[in-house]
This record gives sequence, structure tokens and C-alpha cells, in this order.
Amino acid sequence: MQVFGWYAGGSLQGAEHETPSLNYHGWRIDILQQQSVFTFQCYPPDLSDFLDAGEEYTDRGTALQAAYDFVDQEIAIRAFLEVANEWLWKGVISEAEYWNLTNFE
Repeated sequence: MQVFGWYAGGSLQGAEHETPSLNYHGWRIDILQQQSVFTFQCYPPDLSDFLDAGEEYTDRGTALQAAYDFVDQEIAIRAFLEVANEWLWKGVISEAEYWNLTNFE
């Protein structure tokens, strides 16, 4: 497995670097290549383990864009959950409404 990361200069760096990763909105993104497919791993600033979408991509650029989209979505979900929690705490919504709003399945 080869790990790729993008740095501020925008150039692709290979596995010869100790921490080949990109920082995007405080999240670390690693693009991994196995055979002819690419995947991503996103590390939120408050967790030591990574999150991913469980998908495979045909090239690095597509995997990187998917990682950006994944992080953007996770940030939006976290922001929404903060608001929903505040609404529940203040009594603006009921517990049933809270669970209906926060069920993302």
C-alpha cells in the first residue's frame, strides 16, 4: 500500500515522507493506493482513529475530491447536531423531534 498526501504547495508527495497528509479544515486526509484503486482516510481533530466512506476510486484526484466532500459533510453534520442539541436542551423541540432530525439513515 502506498500513501499519498498533498501539501500547501499543491504537489503530490509519495510515501517517502513521514507524514504524507493534507490538513483540510483541521482534519488530516491521507490518500492510499492499493493496486489500481485509491481510498481515503480522514482523521478528525478530536479523534485518533480515521473515518472514511468505504469507497474505492480510480485515481488520486477523485479520491481527494471525495475526501474533501466527506469532511465537508461531517463538519456540516457536527454543526447541525450542536444546534439540534441546543434546541432540545432549550425545549424548542421534543425528544421525538430531535431523533427524527438526527436520524441520518
